[in-house]
Amino acid sequence: MTIRRFAPGDLADFLAYQGDPAVRRHLPGEPMTSAQATGYLAAQAALDDGARDAWHGFAVELADEKRVIGDLGVWLPARPAKTGDVGFQFHPGFHGRGYAREAMQAFLPYAFETFALKTVTATCHPANSASWGLMERLGMHRVEEAETHVRYALARSGARPVPLRSAGLQP
Repeated sequence: MTIRRFAPGDLADFLAYQGDPAVRRHLPGEPMTSAQATGYLAAQAALDDGARDAWHGFAVELADEKRVIGDLGVWLPARPAKTGDVGFQFHPGFHGRGYAREAMQAFLPYAFETFALKTVTATCHPANSASWGLMERLGMHRVEEAETHVRYALARSGARPVPLRSAGLQP
């Protein structure tokens, strides 16, 4: 598996899962149109690591197949500058195989280091037990619970170090 910046050639793979009702059922908003996705992928491919008030998205690619099976990323607010909010989505055909966990285990230490974060948070719908279960397996702690969402947090000291090269990260 490789985690890398998006490229314009990822459009078909991205749309194959991003518009799937099984993926979108716990996410706000509508699936992107082809034109919106094209713009998003181009913007993500060119995004500077220092950009704030921005989502930094990365493709998760099965290296052997050269196929994007999902994505993950981090929202970097301008304030507080040392906190980021992570998220992920994967093609339903690849759920339950450990890809999301493997990708997030590699991405979290990368995000802490690259973006100089002290804390990461993640939020999902309470009915999305697969997502909050993954957050707990990653060592994140539930810090907020409401009817519409659950929020988790992880301090930099709690992140498991993973060598970037062995994690397959290609910033």
